[in-house]
Amino acid sequence: MFEEVKVGKSKEMPSKIVLYGVPKIGKSRFAANFPDVFFLNIEDGLAYLDKEVRATSKLDTYDDVVAWLKHIYEDEKFTAGTIALDSLDWLESLARTKIEKAHDGKSINDQAYKPFSYGAGMAMVADQTITVLKWLDAIYKKKGIGAVLIAHSQVRNVDLPNQDPYSRHELKVSKAVGAKVNEWADLILFADYSFHVSKEGVTSEPKPVLYAGGSAAFVGGGRMRLNKEIPLNYDELKKEITK
Repeated sequence: MFEEVKVGKSKEMPSKIVLYGVPKIGKSRFAANFPDVFFLNIEDGLAYLDKEVRATSKLDTYDDVVAWLKHIYEDEKFTAGTIALDSLDWLESLARTKIEKAHDGKSINDQAYKPFSYGAGMAMVADQTITVLKWLDAIYKKKGIGAVLIAHSQVRNVDLPNQDPYSRHELKVSKAVGAKVNEWADLILFADYSFHVSKEGVTSEPKPVLYAGGSAAFVGGGRMRLNKEIPLNYDELKKEITK
């Protein structure tokens, strides 16, 4: 009953990773190198990957996404190393469409419509999106299949007490979903271009990198200590985590 165990110092890849970043930097290409990856294809942007991967056909509705997750969970023959959801912000958009259709096409932003007033509409959307996270957790618990969520970034203004307002990169989702995903993830990676400007004003060639530590400029970080800047390459990330 009162069993004492030792925890910590894991060198395994985390099972819940979020990768977000600027457009067209190679987020899906990065996720394609996870072991035996299976894509939940919501964006339909996988045609030009430099390798073949397993994927669903384009998922056009929220219910399509949940049906696939249910199938993965229930089908004893289904195996994979990683589930890549591409992308989180498009999933939230599908959830929004589902809620609006359920309410006769009323806009989530229509505050005059009582069921959506005081942010209740966006709360419903967040609940639908968070349900997908629960499915991914259940799949991992049953089958040991980890997940990587791909998302776009957006710049938001941050106004904190006793500080001057500033801007930072965040997940391109609602605040409710962003907060839940930040709690859920073991590791949040921000993909951007790194470059340096010399004293003479010469700019180096931009290179795509992963920022693995939090900063005032972006949301990020994890449950392990990593180098702040890592090349945008799966093998480099694995080397950093398992060293």
